Amino acid sequence: MNELIQPVLALGGLGYLNFLIYSRIDNPDFGSESDKKLMILLYSSMNYGIYLLLSLYFKLVPSILIAISLSIILTLFFPFISRKLFILTNWIRSIYGVPDISNTKVQDNFFEKRESFPMFIFSIPDNTLITCGYRGSKNGMNEDFSIINYNFYGNEGFCRIKNEKDLLDYIENM
Repeated sequence: MNELIQPVLALGGLGYLNFLIYSRIDNPDFGSESDKKLMILLYSSMNYGIYLLLSLYFKLVPSILIAISLSIILTLFFPFISRKLFILTNWIRSIYGVPDISNTKVQDNFFEKRESFPMFIFSIPDNTLITCGYRGSKNGMNEDFSIINYNFYGNEGFCRIKNEKDLLDYIENM
């Protein structure tokens, strides 16, 4: 009984560690909480499978330590493997004329852009301009990325836009 409990406790909980390492290295979009749980289950199963293979050749403690080491090494390679699989998937999708897919969050795509660009925020019901300016961002300690709207400081044509119709006219005439 002791030989069953130790590996399950030691390697099952490490699935979460694998998940944390992978999510910190690659920053993927896992979607919902159930998708995250599925990834943790996948990692835990991988860890336990490695342990079962190693337990055929080693004693309990060495097989657990080697399984943990191999598991972490494999986790470090998962971002590389994931990117290659997305390249392959997108290549196959391009053959069928289907758009590319990516595994990044929309928020991350938005904040990866370093350049500043004009940003307009309108109210939904009456299409009035709430604020406009250049997009900026900040990331303080213990907070997610925040969008900052810096006021326009130039004399560009878009600085005089006051409603959604003006913005659409400006975009059409560019």
